Amino acid sequence: MLGTLEKAGQVLDLYSDDQPEWGATGVAAALGIPKASAHHLLASLAGIGLLRRTAAGRYRLGFKALALGRILLRTTPWREAAEREMTALVAECGETVQLAALDSGHLVCVTRLEGTRPGCLRASEVEGSFIPPHCSSNGKVLLASLPGERVGQVLHNQGMARFTENTIVTPDELDSELERVRAQGFAYDIGEFRGGVCSVGAPIRNHLGEVVASLSLGAPAGRFHERKAAYRTAVIRVTERISLRIGYGPAALS
Repeated sequence: MLGTLEKAGQVLDLYSDDQPEWGATGVAAALGIPKASAHHLLASLAGIGLLRRTAAGRYRLGFKALALGRILLRTTPWREAAEREMTALVAECGETVQLAALDSGHLVCVTRLEGTRPGCLRASEVEGSFIPPHCSSNGKVLLASLPGERVGQVLHNQGMARFTENTIVTPDELDSELERVRAQGFAYDIGEFRGGVCSVGAPIRNHLGEVVASLSLGAPAGRFHERKAAYRTAVIRVTERISLRIGYGPAALS
Protein backbone atom coordinates (compact mmCIF):
# COMPACT_ATOMS: atom_id res chain seq x y z
CA MET A 1 0.00 0.00 0.00
CA LEU A 2 2.79 2.43 0.92
CA GLY A 3 4.56 1.71 -2.36
CA THR A 4 1.36 2.34 -4.31
CA LEU A 5 0.80 5.65 -2.52
CA GLU A 6 4.37 6.70 -3.26
CA LYS A 7 3.91 5.91 -6.94
CA ALA A 8 0.63 7.80 -6.99
CA GLY A 9 2.43 10.77 -5.50
CA GLN A 10 5.11 10.51 -8.18
CA VAL A 11 2.39 10.58 -10.84
CA LEU A 12 0.92 13.78 -9.39
CA ASP A 13 4.41 15.31 -9.25
CA LEU A 14 4.68 14.94 -13.03
CA TYR A 15 1.98 17.57 -13.60
CA SER A 16 3.13 21.11 -14.31
CA ASP A 17 2.16 24.22 -16.26
CA ASP A 18 4.24 22.92 -19.17
CA GLN A 19 2.80 19.39 -19.00
CA PRO A 20 -0.78 19.53 -17.70
CA GLU A 21 -1.84 16.32 -19.41
CA TRP A 22 -0.42 12.77 -19.26
CA GLY A 23 -1.19 9.37 -20.67
CA ALA A 24 -0.17 5.90 -19.54
CA THR A 25 2.70 5.68 -22.04
CA GLY A 26 4.27 8.94 -20.87
CA VAL A 27 3.84 8.15 -17.19
CA ALA A 28 5.35 4.69 -17.67
CA ALA A 29 8.41 6.18 -19.39
CA ALA A 30 8.81 9.00 -16.85
CA LEU A 31 8.58 6.72 -13.81
CA GLY A 32 10.20 3.61 -15.28
CA ILE A 33 7.19 1.36 -14.60
CA PRO A 34 5.12 -0.96 -16.85
CA LYS A 35 2.44 0.72 -18.94
CA ALA A 36 -0.25 -1.40 -17.28
CA SER A 37 0.85 -0.14 -13.85
CA ALA A 38 0.81 3.45 -15.10
CA HIS A 39 -2.69 3.00 -16.47
CA HIS A 40 -3.86 1.52 -13.17
CA LEU A 41 -2.41 4.45 -11.20
CA LEU A 42 -3.98 7.02 -13.51
CA ALA A 43 -7.37 5.31 -13.41
CA SER A 44 -7.24 4.99 -9.62
CA LEU A 45 -6.41 8.67 -9.17
CA ALA A 46 -9.24 9.57 -11.53
CA GLY A 47 -11.55 7.35 -9.52
CA ILE A 48 -11.04 9.49 -6.41
CA GLY A 49 -11.20 12.79 -8.28
CA LEU A 50 -7.56 13.81 -8.17
CA LEU A 51 -7.33 13.29 -11.94
CA ARG A 52 -9.93 13.42 -14.69
CA ARG A 53 -9.91 11.46 -17.93
CA THR A 54 -10.21 13.41 -21.19
CA ALA A 55 -12.14 12.31 -24.26
CA ALA A 56 -8.80 11.34 -25.82
CA GLY A 57 -8.05 8.96 -22.95
CA ARG A 58 -5.39 11.10 -21.31
CA TYR A 59 -5.51 12.56 -17.81
CA ARG A 60 -5.54 16.06 -16.35
CA LEU A 61 -5.68 17.17 -12.73
CA GLY A 62 -9.13 16.77 -11.23
CA PHE A 63 -11.13 19.47 -9.52
CA LYS A 64 -10.84 17.72 -6.16
CA ALA A 65 -7.19 18.83 -6.15
CA LEU A 66 -8.38 22.43 -6.52
CA ALA A 67 -10.94 22.00 -3.75
CA LEU A 68 -8.34 20.51 -1.40
CA GLY A 69 -5.93 23.30 -2.27
CA ARG A 70 -8.50 25.93 -1.37
CA ILE A 71 -9.19 24.24 1.95
CA LEU A 72 -5.46 24.11 2.68
CA LEU A 73 -4.98 27.80 1.89
CA ARG A 74 -8.02 28.87 3.93
CA THR A 75 -6.94 26.83 6.95
CA THR A 76 -3.23 27.64 6.94
CA PRO A 77 -2.98 29.62 10.20
CA TRP A 78 -0.18 31.98 9.21
CA ARG A 79 -1.48 32.89 5.76
CA GLU A 80 -3.98 35.55 6.85
CA ALA A 81 -1.45 37.26 9.12
CA ALA A 82 1.12 37.21 6.31
CA GLU A 83 -1.23 38.62 3.68
CA ARG A 84 -2.04 41.68 5.77
CA GLU A 85 1.66 42.48 6.11
CA MET A 86 2.32 41.67 2.45
CA THR A 87 -0.26 44.24 1.38
CA ALA A 88 1.48 46.87 3.49
CA LEU A 89 4.88 45.88 2.07
CA VAL A 90 3.67 46.24 -1.51
CA ALA A 91 2.24 49.66 -0.64
CA GLU A 92 5.58 50.68 0.90
CA CYS A 93 7.97 49.37 -1.75
CA GLY A 94 5.81 48.95 -4.84
CA GLU A 95 7.44 45.62 -5.68
CA THR A 96 6.06 42.09 -6.05
CA VAL A 97 5.93 40.08 -2.82
CA GLN A 98 5.65 36.32 -2.53
CA LEU A 99 4.85 33.95 0.34
CA ALA A 100 6.18 30.38 0.00
CA ALA A 101 6.39 27.14 1.94
CA LEU A 102 7.96 23.71 1.53
CA ASP A 103 5.59 20.84 0.79
CA SER A 104 7.12 17.37 0.56
CA GLY A 105 10.40 18.94 -0.49
CA HIS A 106 8.78 21.20 -3.10
CA LEU A 107 8.81 24.96 -2.78
CA VAL A 108 5.24 26.15 -3.31
CA CYS A 109 4.06 29.70 -3.89
CA VAL A 110 1.23 30.18 -1.37
CA THR A 111 0.35 33.79 -2.17
CA ARG A 112 1.74 36.37 -4.57
CA LEU A 113 0.90 40.09 -4.61
CA GLU A 114 1.85 42.07 -7.70
CA GLY A 115 3.83 45.26 -7.30
CA THR A 116 2.76 48.68 -8.52
CA ARG A 117 6.03 50.19 -9.72
CA PRO A 118 6.79 50.44 -13.45
CA GLY A 119 8.39 47.23 -14.65
CA CYS A 120 7.51 45.31 -11.48
CA LEU A 121 7.64 41.55 -11.71
CA ARG A 122 4.71 39.79 -13.34
CA ALA A 123 6.24 36.35 -13.63
CA SER A 124 4.31 33.22 -14.54
CA GLU A 125 4.23 31.67 -11.04
CA VAL A 126 0.82 31.81 -9.37
CA GLU A 127 -0.63 30.41 -6.17
CA GLY A 128 0.24 26.75 -5.89
CA SER A 129 3.06 26.82 -8.46
CA PHE A 130 6.24 24.85 -7.87
CA ILE A 131 9.50 26.79 -7.88
CA PRO A 132 13.06 25.43 -7.72
CA PRO A 133 14.25 25.80 -4.10
CA HIS A 134 17.98 25.93 -4.85
CA CYS A 135 17.85 29.11 -6.92
CA SER A 136 15.24 31.30 -5.21
CA SER A 137 15.53 33.41 -2.08
CA ASN A 138 12.48 31.78 -0.49
CA GLY A 139 13.82 28.34 -1.32
CA LYS A 140 17.20 29.04 0.24
CA VAL A 141 15.56 30.36 3.41
CA LEU A 142 13.47 27.21 3.76
CA LEU A 143 16.28 24.81 2.84
CA ALA A 144 18.50 26.52 5.43
CA SER A 145 15.96 25.60 8.11
CA LEU A 146 16.26 21.87 7.35
CA PRO A 147 18.78 19.34 8.68
CA GLY A 148 21.60 18.62 6.26
CA GLU A 149 20.37 15.14 5.40
CA ARG A 150 16.91 16.50 4.55
CA VAL A 151 18.45 19.09 2.24
CA GLY A 152 20.33 16.25 0.55
CA GLN A 153 17.08 14.35 0.01
CA VAL A 154 15.39 17.37 -1.55
CA LEU A 155 18.29 17.93 -3.92
CA HIS A 156 18.45 14.24 -4.80
CA ASN A 157 14.75 14.22 -5.68
CA GLN A 158 14.65 17.52 -7.56
CA GLY A 159 18.16 18.00 -8.86
CA MET A 160 19.91 21.33 -9.28
CA ALA A 161 19.01 22.51 -12.77
CA ARG A 162 20.81 25.53 -14.19
CA PHE A 163 18.51 28.39 -15.21
CA THR A 164 21.04 31.22 -15.65
CA GLU A 165 24.80 31.65 -15.44
CA ASN A 166 24.34 32.65 -11.78
CA THR A 167 22.48 29.49 -10.72
CA ILE A 168 24.14 27.43 -7.99
CA VAL A 169 24.44 23.93 -9.40
CA THR A 170 26.67 21.99 -6.98
CA PRO A 171 25.84 20.76 -3.46
CA ASP A 172 29.05 22.23 -2.04
CA GLU A 173 28.22 25.69 -3.35
CA LEU A 174 24.73 25.43 -1.99
CA ASP A 175 25.96 24.23 1.40
CA SER A 176 28.13 27.34 1.66
CA GLU A 177 25.22 29.54 0.60
CA LEU A 178 22.88 27.98 3.16
CA GLU A 179 25.46 28.52 5.91
CA ARG A 180 25.45 32.23 5.02
CA VAL A 181 21.66 32.28 5.09
CA ARG A 182 21.59 30.69 8.56
CA ALA A 183 24.17 33.17 9.84
CA GLN A 184 22.59 36.33 8.41
CA GLY A 185 18.91 35.42 8.61
CA PHE A 186 17.98 36.19 5.00
CA ALA A 187 18.74 35.03 1.47
CA TYR A 188 19.25 36.58 -1.95
CA ASP A 189 18.48 35.39 -5.45
CA ILE A 190 20.71 37.46 -7.72
CA GLY A 191 19.50 36.51 -11.17
CA GLU A 192 19.71 32.81 -10.35
CA PHE A 193 16.25 31.73 -11.54
CA ARG A 194 15.59 34.40 -14.18
CA GLY A 195 18.20 36.71 -15.61
CA GLY A 196 17.70 40.36 -14.70
CA VAL A 197 15.50 39.53 -11.71
CA CYS A 198 16.59 39.61 -8.06
CA SER A 199 14.90 38.99 -4.73
CA VAL A 200 15.50 38.91 -1.00
CA GLY A 201 13.69 36.55 1.38
CA ALA A 202 13.48 35.98 5.13
CA PRO A 203 11.88 33.32 7.38
CA ILE A 204 8.55 33.29 9.18
CA ARG A 205 8.66 31.37 12.48
CA ASN A 206 5.86 29.89 14.56
CA HIS A 207 5.44 29.79 18.35
CA LEU A 208 7.95 26.93 18.55
CA GLY A 209 10.58 28.85 16.61
CA GLU A 210 10.14 26.60 13.58
CA VAL A 211 10.44 28.12 10.12
CA VAL A 212 7.00 27.54 8.57
CA ALA A 213 7.23 29.84 5.56
CA SER A 214 9.35 32.43 3.81
CA LEU A 215 8.47 35.82 2.38
CA SER A 216 10.37 37.49 -0.44
CA LEU A 217 10.38 40.74 -2.38
CA GLY A 218 11.48 40.67 -6.01
CA ALA A 219 12.39 43.41 -8.45
CA PRO A 220 14.19 44.06 -11.72
CA ALA A 221 17.95 43.80 -11.12
CA GLY A 222 18.76 47.49 -11.66
CA ARG A 223 16.21 48.79 -9.19
CA PHE A 224 16.92 45.96 -6.76
CA HIS A 225 20.62 46.81 -6.52
CA GLU A 226 19.83 50.51 -6.04
CA ARG A 227 17.51 49.71 -3.11
CA LYS A 228 19.00 46.43 -1.92
CA ALA A 229 19.56 47.45 1.71
CA ALA A 230 16.14 49.10 2.03
CA TYR A 231 14.37 46.11 0.52
CA ARG A 232 16.26 43.70 2.79
CA THR A 233 15.42 45.74 5.89
CA ALA A 234 11.76 45.93 4.91
CA VAL A 235 11.45 42.18 4.30
CA ILE A 236 13.13 41.30 7.60
CA ARG A 237 10.93 43.76 9.48
CA VAL A 238 7.77 42.31 7.92
CA THR A 239 8.70 38.67 8.51
CA GLU A 240 9.56 39.42 12.13
CA ARG A 241 6.19 41.13 12.53
CA ILE A 242 4.35 38.17 10.99
CA SER A 243 6.26 35.77 13.25
CA LEU A 244 5.24 37.75 16.31
CA ARG A 245 1.63 37.74 15.14
CA ILE A 246 1.57 33.93 15.05
CA GLY A 247 3.22 33.51 18.43
CA TYR A 248 6.97 33.58 17.92
CA GLY A 249 9.06 35.31 20.54
CA PRO A 250 11.55 34.69 23.35
CA ALA A 251 8.73 34.48 25.90
CA ALA A 252 6.97 31.77 23.90
CA LEU A 253 10.18 29.73 23.66
CA SER A 254 11.17 29.94 27.33
